[in-house]
Amino acid sequence: MEGLRIAVLGPLRAWRADRELDTGTAQQRAVLAALALRGGQVASVPELVEGLWGWDPPASAAVALRNHVSRLRSVLESDPRSPQALVSVAGGYALRLADGALDVARGELLAAEAERARAAGDLDRAARQLTEAIALWDGIPLTGVPGDYAERQRDRLTERRLALLETRLELELELGRHAQAVPELTALADEHPMREQLRALQMTALYRSGRQAAALAGYERTRRLLAEELGVDPGPELVDLHRRILCSDRALAAPEPVAIAPVTHLVSAQALLVPAQLPFDVADFTGREGHAAELVALLERPAATVCVVHGMGGVGKTTLAVHAAHHARDHYTDGQLYTDLCGASTDPADPHTVQEQILRALGVPAENIPAGPAERSALYRSRLAGRRLLILLDNAADTEQVEPLLPGASECAVLITSRNPLPCLPVTGRTALEPFSEPEALALLSRIAGPERLLSEPDAAAGLVRACGLLPLAVRIAASRLAARPRWSIGALADRLTDRARRLTELESGSLAVDAAFELSYTALDPDQAHAFRMLAIPELPALSPGAAAAVLDCPEREAEDVLESLADIGLLESTDPGRYRYHDLLRLFARHRTLETDPADERAAALSRLALHYLGGVVTALRLERPYSRLPAVLAPGLTRGPRLDGQSQAQRWVIGELPGLVRLVTQIVLHPTRPVSPQDVRTIAAMLAALLPSTDLRLPWKALLPAVRALTRAAEQGDDPLVTYHARTVLAVAHAFEGEPAQARELARRAYEVELTRTPDGVFRQRALYTMGMVEAMDPATLDDGVRHFEQARSAALAVGETGMAAQAALGLAHAEWARKDYARALTHSRDSLHLWQDADCALGVAFALRSAGLALNALGRHDEATEEFTRALAVCAEHGLQTQRAHTLLAAATAQWDAGRTAEARPLAERARAELEDLGDTAGRRRAQELLDRT
Repeated sequence: MEGLRIAVLGPLRAWRADRELDTGTAQQRAVLAALALRGGQVASVPELVEGLWGWDPPASAAVALRNHVSRLRSVLESDPRSPQALVSVAGGYALRLADGALDVARGELLAAEAERARAAGDLDRAARQLTEAIALWDGIPLTGVPGDYAERQRDRLTERRLALLETRLELELELGRHAQAVPELTALADEHPMREQLRALQMTALYRSGRQAAALAGYERTRRLLAEELGVDPGPELVDLHRRILCSDRALAAPEPVAIAPVTHLVSAQALLVPAQLPFDVADFTGREGHAAELVALLERPAATVCVVHGMGGVGKTTLAVHAAHHARDHYTDGQLYTDLCGASTDPADPHTVQEQILRALGVPAENIPAGPAERSALYRSRLAGRRLLILLDNAADTEQVEPLLPGASECAVLITSRNPLPCLPVTGRTALEPFSEPEALALLSRIAGPERLLSEPDAAAGLVRACGLLPLAVRIAASRLAARPRWSIGALADRLTDRARRLTELESGSLAVDAAFELSYTALDPDQAHAFRMLAIPELPALSPGAAAAVLDCPEREAEDVLESLADIGLLESTDPGRYRYHDLLRLFARHRTLETDPADERAAALSRLALHYLGGVVTALRLERPYSRLPAVLAPGLTRGPRLDGQSQAQRWVIGELPGLVRLVTQIVLHPTRPVSPQDVRTIAAMLAALLPSTDLRLPWKALLPAVRALTRAAEQGDDPLVTYHARTVLAVAHAFEGEPAQARELARRAYEVELTRTPDGVFRQRALYTMGMVEAMDPATLDDGVRHFEQARSAALAVGETGMAAQAALGLAHAEWARKDYARALTHSRDSLHLWQDADCALGVAFALRSAGLALNALGRHDEATEEFTRALAVCAEHGLQTQRAHTLLAAATAQWDAGRTAEARPLAERARAELEDLGDTAGRRRAQELLDRT
């Protein structure tokens, strides 16, 4: 399928064009891998089930497989204009991909081309094609993908890579490049000591390099290992090679080497210099010991190494790279080179100029360095070939700047730092640096400012490093200021940093400044990127999605995603998960300072208004998908075109849960901290947005955080002239007070909302909802429980009278909860089943699941544990079919409780464990605590 690409030669990943797709859970990835690796052939359901669950699958395996396929289809075919990729065929499924869209297929195409080139006598081209094929492997194939099928494919693909390596190394020897091949062959032969072909190639390369004794020693190691581990001798080919090396067989002599590139400018025969250019290694290196050890281990390998350290400005990339290089420098006897590529500036270094600098550092006279870039590059690679140099390329801009500086065939190591992860650069290791953990930041503060100061003010020290955003540069600056001011307390500096307007100016010491580090990246942006960087910092969201960014920037989502990716590539945003981006705290402050200086207040306020409309579109769409029967979405947002495109109830539910923290912050920001007086349009938007969230039986809103904003919203609504907005605001505020344990205020607001509905809104469209709200807030207080029951009954009747079956079902569920509060579990069961039938009539899966759980709870309270378990099992099946994550987690906990109450501890425990894990994933602290309490009892 055009634009769809899948990689399995490492972690399983998928892209549509340049956008990486979220392939979902581990089991979803296993299904995707099983379909992708069949090359478009049909995989039957039994084959897929066996490959995922083995020979003893659960009873629900086929249903779960259908759900996985459905979710994968929604991800892979998210663009309706794209051809169908995942197709259902009688008895199974197939994944149709374009030629070369799977990395394994691309690798096999390259291997076939290499075979044809070898047969035609073009050995150099064959070796290049195989090198390109091998580079497609990115670690262990199918990393993290479960199942028997994935395990078998992992073994096959690992074996295939080794076979390609062996063939490529054979070609290197045929081309006369035996000396360059020795380090790689030695490492591979040691890593795979049972592969006699690798040992034979290593022995041949050593022999042709004049190292006959080493070649014979390699044979002896293999012979001894085979005898000790397997009780066998080496194969006849290896034995014959050993004999020929002993006899110095002339037929083993090396062929004439093939020149890598012609060099037309001669270099003087003077001895080349041994440079030692590494910058000073800080004495107080702290907090990156694990990263440093990993880098040093990579740099100390005998084979050629390319490592990238990437991260945002100020995160400590250069400090780490220099520290690791110093620890590994003894392994590079031909010298260590350093150059600052100035990649974060507006004038990055020209790589061909850097080549000249390195050649001169190696003793090549200026007059012998070619002027043409191609010839200079050839000379550069030639002078590095056969030498063991460590090259530190600091502050690289992009892959295009770095590639000309990579050696050809050599034992050199290249260590690169960059704000860009350089994803297209083939590397040995890639280290992503993030800000310190709090203990790491405190350790650096202690090393510089003195441990006794931290011991005397531990809380202030923790507050100080948090104000620094745990950014190593900021922590170092703060610590240096304290070290230079021994009479200052840590608390005094921490207090100065609490002022967000001054924080960046405070984080400056000598030549170090956080603001300056960020300014380098900012000034290198083009105008569109700079505008986006400023504007996207305006909303106080924990993370940005491409859809939210598109609303802020008022542009298409694809364009917004490209901008987000470009900012993440240079370290100005962090990409926390696929499709999620966030600012570091200090970078957000920097961006906000710039937007206050640059962008008009009206433009900033309009960006927030567009984002609010985007969220309104999302929650209304989610409500429409959850309750397709309801007229409420059309009334709340008539004619609204903004918002995310959500395909199916499961995706909508995930979107609402994922965006809820940002939505709450946006409401608070617009209502309580406006850049201008809150507009009537914003009041309408936010009131409708919160009203659309209320009907969800599967969502818990953070009322404590919302309450101040909802109070202010209600005041603004009451000052306006739209009764519907006033009704929504009062209803939301009533519910907020009810959940915050303030029943009197809740009842009064619900009554006032009902009065507005009766007297001023058209056609009494919200009457049953107003009655339901009164019932809900009254039922939460034992003193007014009877009033609550009366209003629930009136709401049920009013809803049925106007054909709002779902609203009637919700009122019936309210009656069940009221009877539960009265401990009349039989009547609670009756109302739960009434609600179930109404939800079924309304075709609302979420309501059905909720009613089934309610019935199960009532049955369990009546001591009818087996019947309760049946209801919970039915509810879980509905949750699985429709992807109802929150409802599923709470139903698992209810089912576990029923098993415990029935005395079936062994059955209760795994259910409670699954409930605890899923509730923890959802961030439901109270639910997780209840699950843990049940586990403690079992």
